[in-house]
Amino acid sequence: MNKQVIRDQYWEKLDQLIDIKRIYRPVEGWIRTVRKALGMSSPQLALRLGVSKSQASQMERMEIEDRITLKQLRRVADVLDCELQYALVPRKPVREMVRSRARLKAEKLIKRVNTHMALESQSLADKKLQEQIEIETDRLLRELPRDLWED
Repeated sequence: MNKQVIRDQYWEKLDQLIDIKRIYRPVEGWIRTVRKALGMSSPQLALRLGVSKSQASQMERMEIEDRITLKQLRRVADVLDCELQYALVPRKPVREMVRSRARLKAEKLIKRVNTHMALESQSLADKKLQEQIEIETDRLLRELPRDLWED
């Protein structure tokens, strides 16, 4: 299987997550929201988790403060008969992210070369410079070199 096919599969997988951005964590957190929706009290949650009431309340606070661990959250989800869905959701399509990075890298490279050429009075006209940047961007997208994300 060639690299482009594999890369496309990764990109499609991540691009499926774009729509999930419309789901926001409730102000009081998922744990408290689900618990209340189920009609479960905090002491009842604590009992089901096998922890003290203060520990259960602390877990609810930790979720809101982004201090809860995935392990703890998975345990609470299980007790609340929920699935924990964990994902890193790209802010924009992955293809667009990679293209932006390739373009930035291409601009740096071509402008550096153009600066050296200018010292010899051989710099490119703006239009030709932009064409070369596009050509280099396309090359970087095809090859995806290991140093693409290095500055």
